[in-house]
Amino acid sequence: MTRTLQIMLEPAQWLPIPSDITMHTITGLLHGDHVHANHAGALEHQVDQSQYPLTSDLDSQSQQFATSLRKTPVDGDIPNDVPARENSLGLWKYLDDDSPCLGDNIVSNGKIFNITDFSPEWACSTEHTKILVIGDYYEQYKHLAGSNIYGIFGDNCVAANMVQTGVYRFMVGPHTAGRVDFYLTLDGKTPISEVLNFEYRSVPGSSLHSELKPLEDEYTKSKLQMQMRLARLLFVTNKKKIAPKLLVEGSKVSNLILASPEKEWMDLWKIAGDSEGTSVHATEDLLELVLRNRLQEWLLERVIGGHKSTGRDDLGQGPIHLCSFLGYTWAIRLFSVSGFSLDFRDSSGWTALHWAAYHGREKMVAALLSAGANPSLVTDPTAVSPGGCTPADLAARQGYVGLAAYLAEKGLTAHFESMSLSKGTKQSPSRTKLTEVHSEKFENLTEQELCLKESLAAYRNAADAASNIQAALRDRTLKLQTKAILLANPEMQATAIVAAMRIQHAFRNYNRKKEMRAAARIQNHFRTWKVRRNFKNMRRQAIRIQAAYRGHQVRRQYRKVIWSVGVVEKAILRWRKKRKGLRGIANGMPVEMTVDVEAASTAEEGFFQASRQQAEDRFNRSVVRVQALFRCHRAQHEYRRMRIAHEEMVVVISKS
Repeated sequence: MTRTLQIMLEPAQWLPIPSDITMHTITGLLHGDHVHANHAGALEHQVDQSQYPLTSDLDSQSQQFATSLRKTPVDGDIPNDVPARENSLGLWKYLDDDSPCLGDNIVSNGKIFNITDFSPEWACSTEHTKILVIGDYYEQYKHLAGSNIYGIFGDNCVAANMVQTGVYRFMVGPHTAGRVDFYLTLDGKTPISEVLNFEYRSVPGSSLHSELKPLEDEYTKSKLQMQMRLARLLFVTNKKKIAPKLLVEGSKVSNLILASPEKEWMDLWKIAGDSEGTSVHATEDLLELVLRNRLQEWLLERVIGGHKSTGRDDLGQGPIHLCSFLGYTWAIRLFSVSGFSLDFRDSSGWTALHWAAYHGREKMVAALLSAGANPSLVTDPTAVSPGGCTPADLAARQGYVGLAAYLAEKGLTAHFESMSLSKGTKQSPSRTKLTEVHSEKFENLTEQELCLKESLAAYRNAADAASNIQAALRDRTLKLQTKAILLANPEMQATAIVAAMRIQHAFRNYNRKKEMRAAARIQNHFRTWKVRRNFKNMRRQAIRIQAAYRGHQVRRQYRKVIWSVGVVEKAILRWRKKRKGLRGIANGMPVEMTVDVEAASTAEEGFFQASRQQAEDRFNRSVVRVQALFRCHRAQHEYRRMRIAHEEMVVVISKS
């Protein structure tokens, strides 16, 4: 049952409420008998419509909010409902505008909003409840009255619907019973008002677990199942005779794998003896330490036993996949030192990187990438994904946009580097130079500017790698077609056809580079909508003028040619030579060569064509994943967090 609190006034009209009127006064209005029943429907309709603000007001809100703030980075999470606006170039207006919900951290030591009263002061832990909050902005912050505001109820971040000036409505969802902190915020974390107490009460006689199943319980259950499977896989031993050669190799690996666990045990004793610590965390740490020691011994047994892989359990996953799901980053070093592949696949073709990306394990992804895991591998084909899925696709499917963009960029660069090493393809110098410039130029910048510049750099790197990969594929196709033509045609004719194909190939590359330069120039000079509109109008007029001028030139030259041909025909051929004119000459023009019309199947097999098409689709999807950074500030922060974690993990592995 939903508990609501509404103010019933005249239809389509809101009466301003002074700041000294409290919730008890509004509650008294609700119990009066002078309000007509027909007015309630109009009021509810107006309240429901207030939940959807007009998108046309977003520009004015963004400009009003951006001009009132100082450029200071925002810490914490960003709400998901950030309004996005796209310009005519396909880029999003986050490049130029600041969104209200992502504004700068404007409060450091003071408050912006004063909460006069709120009602009700408690809610059922198993139901959705409407909360009304009355208050006003302080005098110096009156201009923020139109900004998006959020309410923090414990762990829940709820968007506010402004009923009228000074009155906000929140719809809070189910929550665990108990007292929580309640305050208002603009960025999802920083309080702008007083921190008050709000209570979630449990309903007597109802089962909380039957009506409310938090995500924490599901995660704890899945984690426990994975830990049980990992323990069962590690503690099942297979004793057999070991060759002396393998014993020598195992002794070398044991010096790298086996480490003294005394420090971990001492830390665990401190946690267990801490009065503020809970037994649940101590139990988790104890289980993780036991699994770590057992994994060291198990890997050593596999190396001594001469096994080439780690094997799988009954459900098709190996120890590295289970450790990736659980987030055990310490296991990556053990597998890497033992000589086992980090790209070992389970029964569905998933690697440890696929599991970490699917569940959003940023630290695990950073550890795998720094240890040498391949981010461009695809899973086995399914009915939903006939071409398989990359780790970036799985991360994007689960909503981790920043992680998906980082994996997509790394996948494209890794794929191109592998092609460069195997086929001797010339590496693009611009991408290497661009990466070096980043570390030098990214100093003395705010966090928001830093995130934007890193997003632009990531998009340039991904587009550069995808372009080079596609160019390499086109070169391979040209070589195959050339080889087929040389085998199927005479020498002179084949030479002419190959020369024509090379000219066409060079022209396509030149035209593509010219278009890329033109697109970059347009993006640099015409970013705003108004300038872009004027540019399109001028370009349309210029094209019309050019077309008219070219048509005039062609017609004038055509008249000259026709006049010259007529003179030659009438004066020379027919009158002077007494011969037939040009109309009597037979049409013996050579047949035009149609190189591009030939089916590609003559040079390539059908399997290669399908594989190449799937690969090109994956490259395009990867570039789109990186381009999605410009549509969400949260994705930019997530990308930056992932990049920093990867760099830190690389330093840790290099030291170890």
